[in-house]
Amino acid sequence: RTTAGPEAPRVLSDPPYAADADTLPAIAAGATGYLLKDAPPDDLAAAVRTAAAGRTTLAPTVANRLMNRLRTPGTALTRRETEVLALVADGLSNHSIGTRLHLTEGTVKSHLARIYAKLGVESRTAAVATATELGLIRR
Repeated sequence: RTTAGPEAPRVLSDPPYAADADTLPAIAAGATGYLLKDAPPDDLAAAVRTAAAGRTTLAPTVANRLMNRLRTPGTALTRRETEVLALVADGLSNHSIGTRLHLTEGTVKSHLARIYAKLGVESRTAAVATATELGLIRR
């Protein structure tokens, strides 16, 4: 993280995992750049200088995911859908997900139906695999 002058701080995010579920909220919250933990030291130093100058830096993987998401907005999951799918990926049943998120089992099923439609899949396993591949959830 870097700061520059009296105006708003310049922030670089370098999370342990890069998923759309984390990337977009960080950018919306004001992150100037988004790198991956395995970025080479030279890239990190350059990103800090770029952020300090008020310019944006995105890791190529992150930039590609954002571009793909913009090109296919129908696959964008809501925050709640992402939470539900992450719990599916953890192996929880609909009942357990409902209990954890304070939802009825029917509401969990509705979220899953929307997730399947957005991702173009027909099963929990396919939804998790596709969302992981698209960087929508972390595994």
